[in-house]
Amino acid sequence: MAEFPDATNVIDMVAVFSAGGKLLLAAGGDEQEPALWDLGSGELLRRTPLNGAYLADVIAFDGAFVTAQQYSEEVRLWSPDGANTVLGEVGALSCLGAARAGGRRLILAGGSGAKVWDAGTLAGIGSFYPDGGRVWAVTACALADRTVVVAVTEKGELYAWPLDAEPDGPPLYGPVAASHGSLSTMAVVAVGGRPVVVTEGQDSLRLWDAADGTEVGRVNAHRHEVTAMESAIVDGRRVLVTSGSDGVLRIWDESDLAQ
Repeated sequence: MAEFPDATNVIDMVAVFSAGGKLLLAAGGDEQEPALWDLGSGELLRRTPLNGAYLADVIAFDGAFVTAQQYSEEVRLWSPDGANTVLGEVGALSCLGAARAGGRRLILAGGSGAKVWDAGTLAGIGSFYPDGGRVWAVTACALADRTVVVAVTEKGELYAWPLDAEPDGPPLYGPVAASHGSLSTMAVVAVGGRPVVVTEGQDSLRLWDAADGTEVGRVNAHRHEVTAMESAIVDGRRVLVTSGSDGVLRIWDESDLAQ
């Protein structure tokens, strides 16, 4: 791959998406501005201007990528041709998420609170705030006839808010004490036909009913201290993918989690 021009800092955040028959790689870091490569040829396609746009997070979504930028605290949507749109600002911006729920495509960001945009219109459609602590992971899921925003915080607490709630309205549930320490990763998967929030526990995955926040089970993950997780589709199945400090990537299907 072509070297990032003037790269003197660590590149530790990546996202990949397909566009125009090419596989594109977006990458940057907490002291490195984002750039875009053609993963097939290794060509550096473009970079952001030298404006201190260091990253808090980057994700790929629907043939574009989204950046959470430090210092400016801006969330930006980038198209493959380099055009970008500022979706909004989030105080203490730390993480991004994306989801399809309730017939809509959603972009989410977490920091001092959780903020949601409609990916189709790019309009902001909700802001939600925990009682305290920074949001370190955020996503959304469908529950019956409503869409729910789910977040975990640096205080180890789990929250959920109805997307159609009034501003400053109460959460659907939370704070739920989901961990004795901070929580930096989380995913929502279907188990037994119902959405379940998965968080990391000590030598385990902890499962929470997405509708009411009650714990519904734990799955042994001995010596696989989870560092990241994501729901994904593998061979037509919706699964949970985790990485761990043991250096192993694991795929968990519904039968693994249902036990």
